[in-house]
Amino acid sequence: MDKNSKIEKSYDELTYKSAAFAQSSPYKLEACATLLGINPPPCKNAKVLEIGCSFGGNLIPFAVNNKDARVVGIDLSGEQIRRGKEIVKEIGLSNLELIHGDICEFKSDEKFDYIIAHGVFSWVPDFVKDAILRVVRENLSQNGVAFISYNVYPGWKVKDILRDLMLLAAKDKDSTEERLKAAKEALLVYKEVLLKRDNEEFEKFMPIKSLITWIDDILSKDDFYVVHEFLEDINDPFYFKDFCEKIDKFDLAYLCDIDMKDVFVPDFGNALVDDFKNVHFADRIQSEQFLDILNMKLFRQSLIVHKNAFEVIKAKQIGPSDINKLHVVANFIKRDDGWYDRFNVMPQDISWLCEVFNKMFPASINLSQILEILPEDKLVVYSAFVRLLTNSANVMLVRDALKDIEYAPNYSRLKANLINYVKYFLKHKDKTDIVFANKFGVSEKLNLADYYIFLLLDGKNNLEDITTKALKFIKENDVKFFETNGKEIKRNKVVSNIFSYVAGTIRIASMLYLLEEI
Repeated sequence: MDKNSKIEKSYDELTYKSAAFAQSSPYKLEACATLLGINPPPCKNAKVLEIGCSFGGNLIPFAVNNKDARVVGIDLSGEQIRRGKEIVKEIGLSNLELIHGDICEFKSDEKFDYIIAHGVFSWVPDFVKDAILRVVRENLSQNGVAFISYNVYPGWKVKDILRDLMLLAAKDKDSTEERLKAAKEALLVYKEVLLKRDNEEFEKFMPIKSLITWIDDILSKDDFYVVHEFLEDINDPFYFKDFCEKIDKFDLAYLCDIDMKDVFVPDFGNALVDDFKNVHFADRIQSEQFLDILNMKLFRQSLIVHKNAFEVIKAKQIGPSDINKLHVVANFIKRDDGWYDRFNVMPQDISWLCEVFNKMFPASINLSQILEILPEDKLVVYSAFVRLLTNSANVMLVRDALKDIEYAPNYSRLKANLINYVKYFLKHKDKTDIVFANKFGVSEKLNLADYYIFLLLDGKNNLEDITTKALKFIKENDVKFFETNGKEIKRNKVVSNIFSYVAGTIRIASMLYLLEEI
């Protein structure tokens, strides 16, 4: 059995829910490229190709929301494509085509504005990597953008040790389940050894704490992730500089990483380190590689463009007029010691800007809008705006403005194009092959009752109507509710607070941009 056939068999045997990934959304790619001067085609009528599309979970939310776009997905797994086509047919999408095929055999004269290869490049043989880059070179439109994610060194060096152990333990096992069981047992045994050696003597030659941390991380993951990340024949991390060398041979160029930290924060933040970097690594690729080593980088999500397209903008300096091309969405949580995004407290000197964004959320804000509020402090405003972009994990960049549309009878409703999409999740309950997401690939953990409530947002039902119908639905369908930690919430508690529950679900519809004005 050749390598590609083994990969296909593996993905057919252990399928997994196909989710949307906001970081690979064409909207995100469009915004990043626009900021840097590439000016890709607008998403509303773009052509999008995803390599390794699974059931189509990353493409369906985009296709549902952009009826004039052409969307194509290709995957080696016949089982995933078969089931994906059933979903596409049930939802009624005519602009999404799923293809069962080998990317090495993909031939087309069609040009795509956005090409996505998420979770593929490091997990395929070199000849398939070459095929992916060939498709990008031949099928990416002139101002198009490709998204490629991959594992990198040096961060993966420690994880390689654990992967080698897992492969050793699983090598004689026949089934996927047996291999997974043996690999996990080996990790637990190794952890026991590491805990006994957690002292200065062994730390001299073993990264004990790091190994223990990664063992715990692996054991906490879903089985499908562990199998495909650690037990496949191929998981091929490499250095960033080698990736850039490889794409250069295909007349492609690295634009930036999706978080844009290499654009907004190109330095380490230490004078000694940055002086050394600037003297010894003037080339931007070498400089990035140096920072990857210092930061023990283990994963990259890179935007790739045609080399001749990059040549036009490579000397471009980002300024206020460029930032002003984009609209920004961000929300924060106010605590006693400041404003927080999902992970960290924001710098105190931009707290005022966090508050502005929070009041406007989920509406977007443009730099010019903030400048209108503080016209005499342009430099302060611009500096704060850029710092917010670089410090918050919650920021979403888009090219077109977004409104906060609240639900009200005769004013707004669930977008007509989303009705069949929502019905799919309501019908199949927890047996879905895909994960619900909005047009930007943003997911929200939703209950069966939430989907039912979404469908009641028809521009006719008022809050009282919706609450009455939702309560009846919850009782008749024995709907269960869970806290974020997985603990079940007693239904009588939900019922007694049904008005606030329904109002919260309606607010989620607004926050996910599921509503339209009538």
